[in-house]
Amino acid sequence: MQTLYRSIGYAINPSKFLPRTLKSFLGKITFNIVSLQMRRNILFQGKTIGYPVFCIVHWNAPDYLILNVNQIRNLYPNSKIYILDNGSQQQYIDTIKKDLNGYDNVTLFAATPKHRKFISKIGLDRLLYCHLNGLQFLLNFAAESGDQIAIFLDQDCILSSRIDSLLKKLNEDILLIGPKTGDLNLVHASFMALQPIRIHQLFGKFSFFHEKTDGPEPYHGLSLKIQGKILFLKTSRHEKIPALSAYSNEDQIFAWHAWYSSRTVGCSDETSLDGTPISFLRKVREQSIEFLRKINEKNVTMYTK
Repeated sequence: MQTLYRSIGYAINPSKFLPRTLKSFLGKITFNIVSLQMRRNILFQGKTIGYPVFCIVHWNAPDYLILNVNQIRNLYPNSKIYILDNGSQQQYIDTIKKDLNGYDNVTLFAATPKHRKFISKIGLDRLLYCHLNGLQFLLNFAAESGDQIAIFLDQDCILSSRIDSLLKKLNEDILLIGPKTGDLNLVHASFMALQPIRIHQLFGKFSFFHEKTDGPEPYHGLSLKIQGKILFLKTSRHEKIPALSAYSNEDQIFAWHAWYSSRTVGCSDETSLDGTPISFLRKVREQSIEFLRKINEKNVTMYTK
């Protein structure tokens, strides 16, 4: 029944009937409201002053998130990591609080809706605590914290090697690095390298927003604003594991993206997502994380000798 309520909530979403300019205006107001809550609800503050900074928006996939953080610590032990839990179920918030509390380089925020059960039941949680708002919040926080370079990773996008050669390409002519979305000249948010202070100076605190379009994803506003100043990574598929993608440049793979770490949460095995049975996607999820754990183990051996 809850799935039915949620589906109806998305279907009757009144914002899709609004003019784009008005929708953008309301979206910015909503962001201002939820970002204040995010900033106040800081679960713990990192103590290190490191480089670079990694930003991750988390939702209902603590196993992938912890693996991601451990891999970052292997490759960049002196880095800072900003994490925003974007309305996860309480059990998953409790898990990441417990597992990350001893990491002195991690700052953890939480977007926890009031009246969680009702808001979640009608699907309003994913409208208020959407990926766009989470990304914008972390970008603004990084800029305000004086971070020169930030790497945004989806919770299920795991680094396979250090990315220093990519970061050196960021300059006045290259403002954003990431994988291309399909055939469009837009960067997918699963991996983004950028300069927070520079982006903030150019576009302010709504840099991911754009008045003239909703997508394909709302956060593509930044890609639209800086056309011609983007370095696109090559995307390729894993030979054996479906829905596992590699991001590379000049024949070097820098990260793997698993895609379905949390999208199956709350779904029945008898249903489908993106035209694929949920039961199959859950098997693929386990194959992906096992593959990524092996990469992590390899890096532990390589960088801790």
